[in-house]
Amino acid sequence: MKQDAETDRAELIKAMQEIAKELGTDSVPRNEFRRRTSVSERKIQILFGSYNALVEAAGLQPRQFPTGDSPIYSDQELIAEAIRVLRLPNAKLTRVFFTQHGKPSTSLYERRFGGWINAMRATRDGLDPVADAGLIARIDEYAPAVDTAKRQTNEKAEKQEPEEGDRSAPPEFAHEFIEGTTANVYGDFINFRGLQHEPVNEQGVVFLFGMVCREIGYVVEIVRIRLRGQTVNYKLVID
Repeated sequence: MKQDAETDRAELIKAMQEIAKELGTDSVPRNEFRRRTSVSERKIQILFGSYNALVEAAGLQPRQFPTGDSPIYSDQELIAEAIRVLRLPNAKLTRVFFTQHGKPSTSLYERRFGGWINAMRATRDGLDPVADAGLIARIDEYAPAVDTAKRQTNEKAEKQEPEEGDRSAPPEFAHEFIEGTTANVYGDFINFRGLQHEPVNEQGVVFLFGMVCREIGYVVEIVRIRLRGQTVNYKLVID
């Protein structure tokens, strides 16, 4: 049994190193490793004690998450890391690319700079106007494009605003954006099964309930969108 465990440990370490080499990074996110290997969290815990212990056993850097009272990265360090990632071959300005190749979490960038777009703009200010001219142009093109999409979404939502008592109106599907900002609101850090922060709105609570409902004895019969002015009745069936 001990020999089998050592074999399993060696296989996971090798898989971790191969993924890191393929991604060109020294820090492989937990969700990326599990997506590529389908290894359960329980197995990692049994063999290594924690995911970070597996990362360190593979000779890589474990990902660290800041706390409110003692941030790990300064603004300058975050920008420097973002510049490093953006200068990688075939780099993309997306959160997914940063999750795969960057050390700090993308949620840290969003909290610190008031949204992902603002983080990219802050990074732009740290680039070399001559050497990084192409990258600067990409950021300038990326940021306004996202802002335009949000503005169009707001305009569409305003046009579809139903009158009081109109039950035939379309559902409220558009996100609400605060004028002049892209800031997101985050709950306390919990890192629960891929949900990094505790819910701060109704949608987050529904999402969290969906993650655990089966385990706590509930079955969901239907999920639907609420129309404006409509009362929602919840029906829970114990399995």
